[in-house]
Amino acid sequence: QNAMSLFEAKVGDVTKSMEEYKNVMDAVYKNNYGEDYQDIAEAMGEIVNRLGEMSDEELQNVTESAFALRDTFEYEVNESVRAADSLMKNFGLSAEEAFDYIAKGTQEGLNYSDEFLDSINEYSVQFKKLGLDAEDMFKIYEKGAESGAWNLDKIGDAIKEFSIRSVDASETTWEAYQLIGLNQKKYTNMLFEGGEA
Repeated sequence: QNAMSLFEAKVGDVTKSMEEYKNVMDAVYKNNYGEDYQDIAEAMGEIVNRLGEMSDEELQNVTESAFALRDTFEYEVNESVRAADSLMKNFGLSAEEAFDYIAKGTQEGLNYSDEFLDSINEYSVQFKKLGLDAEDMFKIYEKGAESGAWNLDKIGDAIKEFSIRSVDASETTWEAYQLIGLNQKKYTNMLFEGGEA
């Protein structure tokens, strides 16, 4: 009962009945996730509050994924949920897809400098600005890490600077285009156009 009160206080108005949420909580508990009902209520409340309502099955999967990330990689639930939210908003992913990307990226060593989730939060929007998707972002992070980038922040920042400089039409940017054999006007216009171009 205390757990349900905690959950209800965290989420406010929801369209589903508390009974449905209680069933999800029971299922998560039976699968041995979370320390106790309070812990599960706290996590589920964070998920619903930030990511919105979802099907019972998706909510269970996402809650269990958040606990798995916490138990395996020591990501706090609120931090992984925040990163998932950023992926969902910027790349149109479902909550389950977002958590899959976070888990896969971590397994592939992208938290090597302890700022993987922060880099997702801070730079997703910059990758999106360049017309890149979530897969592109993770591949670029991977390549950067493999190539010896000091940390993910440097990679994200390079993308951010590129998104600013490539369209600023400054003299140095135009010179840079010339140096790599590109027509400045054509490529600046293509970048302004966005999308497939």
